[in-house]
Amino acid sequence: MADTASAEWQVVSDVLCASGEAPFWSAREERLYWIDPPLKRAWRLHVPSGRTEHWGFAGPITGLTPCRSGGFLLLLGDGIYHAGTWKDIPTLLAPLPSIDADSLWRAGTCDPWGRLWLVAQTRPAAHRHGPSSTLYCLRARSSTQPPLEPIRHHAGDCLGLSWSPDGRSVTWCNTRLGEVVQAALSQPGSWPPELSAPMPLARFVLHPGAPGTQPVSVDAAFEGLPRSGTIDQAGNYWVTLIATGRVRCLNEQGRTLLDLALPALYPSGVCLGGTDGRTLYVTSMRAGLSAAQLVHHPQSGAVFARRVDAPGLATRQYWD
Repeated sequence: MADTASAEWQVVSDVLCASGEAPFWSAREERLYWIDPPLKRAWRLHVPSGRTEHWGFAGPITGLTPCRSGGFLLLLGDGIYHAGTWKDIPTLLAPLPSIDADSLWRAGTCDPWGRLWLVAQTRPAAHRHGPSSTLYCLRARSSTQPPLEPIRHHAGDCLGLSWSPDGRSVTWCNTRLGEVVQAALSQPGSWPPELSAPMPLARFVLHPGAPGTQPVSVDAAFEGLPRSGTIDQAGNYWVTLIATGRVRCLNEQGRTLLDLALPALYPSGVCLGGTDGRTLYVTSMRAGLSAAQLVHHPQSGAVFARRVDAPGLATRQYWD
């Protein structure tokens, strides 16, 4: 079912981010959180009042994860840090292994057992012989320094990590290959986790105008590049497509249930939230767009919202 109009979208935050990413909903606070790595900021919006606040850092922040205690995990370049409250001084929880200088750490989401999944992502400049990113898992905090273990090598970009309602599979975007993939978790809850090889759920046609990318094989009539995603209570995967400014809802077989056009060309993060879980929030990217693109998409970088039928899952937290 296609929706080519963007009139139903509302701008809930007109702060224009270079790259708004990794949004999540806090039901307890009625707040939406997200990060802007290029501008070294984390943001939060109190939806009832409309008040927006930011938290600045000395270096890029590439992960913000809620904790069961009410605090946050922060991914800050050299390690995973814990902050007890918003704008608290972060303390090191787990150092990050050394990786290639051309690589970047990105946090994903937590699984139902309170473990944080993150990826050491190879940058495009170092991408010569296929994806070499490694998926890691941080164990729930049963000790002062919980272990951080590599789980699967050559996992692709691993953007938009989202767990199924039963926690037995995880879906993510392999952006550079234009795929949404899915992997199964064997013996859920065991340590270290065992994840199967990812299998394609859907493949997309790359828009010819997408910068710094190459066309991918075509076996579905889709267009765009998958960048982020989230799973709802029905098991559907909502995926953003950059370069075409769309959000698609895919069922568990990878078929499109809904196709939504956005007012922004590069939607870079998505989550479900609101008081009943039926508000779709989408963050977007402004950096890298040409002057001509910004003329046609002047709200790029803002946060958008619209109502949908399927409620989202409760935001999973790190067990600290």
